[in-house]
Amino acid sequence: MTEKTPPEQPKEQVVPGIAPASESLVTVPTVIVAAGEDEVVGMLREQVRFADEPESRAIGIKLLEAGYTVPVTARKLGLRASTVWSWARDPEVEKAVKVGRARRRDALGVGLEEAATMALRALQDVVIDDSVSPKDRIKASEVILDRCGITPESATGGAAVAVSIDVDFDERLARIVAGGKASG
Repeated sequence: MTEKTPPEQPKEQVVPGIAPASESLVTVPTVIVAAGEDEVVGMLREQVRFADEPESRAIGIKLLEAGYTVPVTARKLGLRASTVWSWARDPEVEKAVKVGRARRRDALGVGLEEAATMALRALQDVVIDDSVSPKDRIKASEVILDRCGITPESATGGAAVAVSIDVDFDERLARIVAGGKASG
């Protein structure tokens, strides 16, 4: 008689940095080391070297106006961010930073408008889909009405409904974007 060996059990895959749900996560503190003397000297040397280089500065201004941040602009130019920040005292560079910030805010606003439209379409699809449970269809309908400003106002249990429709969605969205930028 030959002995059968039991089939090999699949081994658990271990993904580095991810603990299985049954194990607790261990956090590792991060220590930020202050810039050393060599790094400071390097930053100063770079700032002096590129302070009057019109070509790098002109490219930097164009990148900043296009909406790139100072760290990204510095990386694209192969410079330290401190060098590009040192240019910020120049009114032309300061203006480019402001123009770029406005351009990023506008792009973010357009992206949020598109996301809001897609979210509304998704909710509408749930409301009209007969294969979705009635409970989920009602919930999606409530969310749509709530976002339109149509919400129940009944502390008395009555069926009164207050209707307040936000006509200027763009302005409201701009305030949300500007508020997010101010806190970030």
